[in-house]
Amino acid sequence: MKIISVEEQNSETLNPEAGAVAVKKPSLAPGEALNLVFGEYAANTQRAYARAFRNLQEWAELKELREMENFEPLRMLEFKNHLKSQGKKASTINQTMSALRKVCKVLTEFGYLKQNPFKASIIRAEKIDTATSKGALQVSQLNAMIEANQVMEYDVRTARLLRFRNGLVLKFLYLTAARRGEAADLRWDDIVQDGAFHVAVLRQTKSGKEQRIKLRQELYQELTDWWTLLQGSDIDSPHVFPSLGFRTLGHQMSGKGINDIVSRLGKAVGLDISAHYLRHTAITLALELGEPLQKVQSYARHASANTTIRYFHDRQLLEKNPTDRLPLI
Repeated sequence: MKIISVEEQNSETLNPEAGAVAVKKPSLAPGEALNLVFGEYAANTQRAYARAFRNLQEWAELKELREMENFEPLRMLEFKNHLKSQGKKASTINQTMSALRKVCKVLTEFGYLKQNPFKASIIRAEKIDTATSKGALQVSQLNAMIEANQVMEYDVRTARLLRFRNGLVLKFLYLTAARRGEAADLRWDDIVQDGAFHVAVLRQTKSGKEQRIKLRQELYQELTDWWTLLQGSDIDSPHVFPSLGFRTLGHQMSGKGINDIVSRLGKAVGLDISAHYLRHTAITLALELGEPLQKVQSYARHASANTTIRYFHDRQLLEKNPTDRLPLI
């Protein structure tokens, strides 16, 4: 991954005079070190990191890495405000700053910077406006969360697995309108073929009855890729979304664990949400796209159509509220 487009210099070794202590020179050039750390990341992730750092370089007119050592946290805030002044979306700003935080951390750990100029406690995420309906998100917000997952900082030992699993949890909840507990309980032998389709058999549902949900071909393919990755990593777990903790590797996640994944990805783009927001979003968008109420009710697995229609009415009442036409006083 080509992050540094300007001078690829090594940190200099001090020429020790009498009594002076030599500073150890990093064994790799900055670009090589970054390639080593980020080389296994998805191509889109690598491009996002490179783009973020390139934008910073151009704005600050950096000629070499050591110039970043003079960066104060307020300087980073100034850059963030520059992005805002350009009309960048809040999600784009959050992704850029998240990528810079990771790059600066690596450069500091490898010894190319004496101190990390990026202070996470100072640079706060931009607040993204919530959707007009409580609990419903916009597709752009979902995409921002997926992109944030690609640049989020994970334990390097399990980063690839965590990144894939967490992104897949987000897509699964959204594309199936499943509840968090249903996702946590899902096992590989619950995914079966029904004629030309693939379905997930939900055995632990709110109604207590076994229910089946269709898996879109794109989602089924990602689930297949996920299974392959788990097998290649010697994780033979019966659970579709297993824990990846070192003490609980392969064990079943809890509903809270599923919710924590969504909450963390939401916070990365300035949203305070739970896993239920994805279910709410799926149902609301299906109704807005003109799907018949009874069909959406079946998809959502609601016992009453009144529950389903409430998702749509909540938004309609905000967009076309009767009080909007009342005379002002």
